Amino acid sequence: MKKAQIYSQIFIYILALVLTSIILIYGYNAIQNFNKRANQVCFLKFKNDLSNSIESITSDYGSVKRKEMQLCAGYREVCFVESTRNPTIPANTDPIIRDSITSNTGKNVFLVEKIAKESFYAGNISVDGDVLCITSKNNQISLRLEGKGNYVKVSEWGSEPSGSGRQSATSGTGTNPPSGSTSNPNLGGPLNQWP
Repeated sequence: MKKAQIYSQIFIYILALVLTSIILIYGYNAIQNFNKRANQVCFLKFKNDLSNSIESITSDYGSVKRKEMQLCAGYREVCFVESTRNPTIPANTDPIIRDSITSNTGKNVFLVEKIAKESFYAGNISVDGDVLCITSKNNQISLRLEGKGNYVKVSEWGSEPSGSGRQSATSGTGTNPPSGSTSNPNLGGPLNQWP
């Protein structure tokens, strides 16, 4: 009788071990799939948000818009490629971006981890230096979008003078009023508005 109890106990331990292993493997796979889908949703949100912002300001010549963009976890920079003419490729350009430009894929925005991972066409854009890479700070980048009629000039906010064009801000960040404008500290904004 004791041998039968020992065998049944061993069987129970083996069965418990197998069931625990199956549950752990299933849980790990479920978490991996959830993370993968969350990254896909984050990328699609970034892509749609940027494309819509570029599309909305393209035809508004001279208008300047500040756009705060939240990057997905893991991406350290965003690279923009000139699309109004054939770009000259700088020597230090990521090899995947270089290949995309030489292959004429039409993609002009690249999300970079260690190398370019995701890319898409965001609209007709122009950048200084033909390839502009903006490093994220706390998974965010701050863009300056300037409508030019049939394309948008993209730069990092604060890297260009803001003396030209009408200015607007998004994502809760304000712009500095032009010189000569006064502000009311009680209202938190300018007293006189500019176009």
